[in-house]
Amino acid sequence: MAAMPKLSAERKERLAVMLRETKRRMWNELREDLFRQTGLELQPQYDFPQDEGDRGLIDLLEDTGLALADIRQRDLIQMEEAEQRLREGSYGICEECGREIDEERLALLPFASCCIGCQKQREGLGLPPGITM
Repeated sequence: MAAMPKLSAERKERLAVMLRETKRRMWNELREDLFRQTGLELQPQYDFPQDEGDRGLIDLLEDTGLALADIRQRDLIQMEEAEQRLREGSYGICEECGREIDEERLALLPFASCCIGCQKQREGLGLPPGITM
């Protein structure tokens, strides 16, 4: 692995702001999902008898909502790990080639730990480490 570049103060601050804003948005989305699932929206459907098809649809909607909450929770854990890497000075640096990860990539996938080129190589697409697209 190549020597890790030091984050400039300006880049570190931009990345910190981006992480905070993304994490805040993710928490709000998770909170909304949970309120939607545990709220009173489905309550009227439980107040009267349903046929088996209706019950199955309600169960599917609930399971899907819980799966989405699980995905959001996993993403939030990855955000915590990204914040830890930021504190350590390694956030935004590719784990494979040691080059800076494009900020556009981090804006789309804030917990990315590899540049696009190295990620593609990890996924078996054959690009050499450090090549970004």
